[in-house]
Amino acid sequence: MKRLVKVGAMLAVIALTMSSCNCYNKMTKKIDEVKASANPELVTLKGSTVNTDITVTFPAGYFHKKATMRATPVLVFDEGEIAGTPKYLQGEKVKDNYTVISKTFGGSYTQAVSIPYDQRADLSTLELRIEVKCKNGEYIRIATIPVAKGVSTVQNSADWTANLSIMPDNFRRVTTVSESADLVYLINSAQVRPVALTSEQIRMFEEFVREHEVKDRTELGNIQAKGYASPDGPVQFNDELSRNRSNTGKDAISKILSDVNTGFDAAAYGEDWEGFKTLVEQSNIPDKNLILQVLNMYNSPVQRDQEIHNMSQVFEVLKRDILPQLRRTQLVASADITGKTDAELVAASKSDINSLTVEEMLFTATLVDDNAEKARIYKAAADKYNDVRAYNNYGVALAKQGQYAEAKRQFDRAAGMQSAPEISNNLGAIALAQGDVAEAKRYLSPLNSTDAQANKALVALAEGDYSTAVRGLSGYNLAVAEFCNGNLSAAKTALGNSTCPCADYLRAVIAMREGDSTGAIANLKTASSKCDQVKVRAARDVEFHRLHGTSEFNAI
Repeated sequence: MKRLVKVGAMLAVIALTMSSCNCYNKMTKKIDEVKASANPELVTLKGSTVNTDITVTFPAGYFHKKATMRATPVLVFDEGEIAGTPKYLQGEKVKDNYTVISKTFGGSYTQAVSIPYDQRADLSTLELRIEVKCKNGEYIRIATIPVAKGVSTVQNSADWTANLSIMPDNFRRVTTVSESADLVYLINSAQVRPVALTSEQIRMFEEFVREHEVKDRTELGNIQAKGYASPDGPVQFNDELSRNRSNTGKDAISKILSDVNTGFDAAAYGEDWEGFKTLVEQSNIPDKNLILQVLNMYNSPVQRDQEIHNMSQVFEVLKRDILPQLRRTQLVASADITGKTDAELVAASKSDINSLTVEEMLFTATLVDDNAEKARIYKAAADKYNDVRAYNNYGVALAKQGQYAEAKRQFDRAAGMQSAPEISNNLGAIALAQGDVAEAKRYLSPLNSTDAQANKALVALAEGDYSTAVRGLSGYNLAVAEFCNGNLSAAKTALGNSTCPCADYLRAVIAMREGDSTGAIANLKTASSKCDQVKVRAARDVEFHRLHGTSEFNAI
């Protein structure tokens, strides 16, 4: 009631003032002849501001020669209003520097309106408040002209989590395990000594083979017998010696394992220079650097052998400590172990998730489509194994559900454990989703991955640089960028056959822009059948203001 009294008193003052001044009186009476329009017709979010161009046309004989006008664009919404920059105009006899409007011929002006975005104004009206000052008087409002509806926020409908990076697992369906043992020979001999067959190495080798022959989901491969000779003496002799050792070694182990269902292969490798080099590197021989230098200087086995023999004192140490270990047949057994099937992994994740290894958990999460279920599995991996990949991937699954704050907490935790481009990309993406473009750019700037490049294009979209955005996006996000860039046809093409509710919703917006309200309703119904929040969103979307309150809209 007090507000009405104040408004009434103000109007009385205005009426009194206008009645005593021909300037106010005439400009008020003909205010309906003043035309105002906006392009675009909907105030549109671009970057961090809402924008449109207002064009105002004054008829001939309207603008008083001694009048000054202040035209202020104001975005009005339920919870308040935001004023833009006013435009000042003047009659021909006003001594000021504003835009002059002729009384005789009339005139027009176009004003670019840019107002900081406030999400409360998504469903609002852009008004032009006209105030007039005559001679030395005060500005008095003579009209409020509705110009446009606001605010179209299609820019904000991008999928900011489309380019999050999963850190990969190392899961292998088939893992290979192996065991080896050496049968050591006397110099220049290929005879297997009984003592060589009773060593602890041979015992453990035999146990490995027998265990994996009968182990579930395990395939035992052929046992390899690899014969070697120490690199001293004639090369041809050593080649033949290594061949004989491989055969006698194969025969010896095949007798021990005669009841095992596997094959036995023999192969000769001649002089074992690689083994020689390794043993020297691992030794405490005083002149080992000199020996290694000889190996690097000469490729010929004959030259190497000669140079090492020339180092008489060193050679005595080699002959005692190194060379005997190279006179051998290396026995190698391997087995392929096949892990759980996809179905078994998923079942285990539900019944006893802690029975899975970290690699199995990380892989199993990729087998399910539901992000809530992915999050549960990744969380279990993080809790049990404290693995950086689990925290990162858990954050991705949370972000996909719109839980940005908790997702950021997981990404921050992962970043505290390890510096990785996937984590930096995700921190950039989540900053963008939370509206912090500057923070997003800080994380994304040094990155060059495919995901990061797409997120940089989303940064361009958020900044209103649509021409740059369309060059780096695909699918639904490309459609959003093309729409914002004014290319509705390209936007429809980019959507392709996408069946997600966000794609159906954007098709409805495009239909409204094309004047197809029937198509808009149809697409809204399709989107609503997939997501129960669609109607609530559409009821607050200025793109559908012409449909609000209609029976067709209410039936969605």
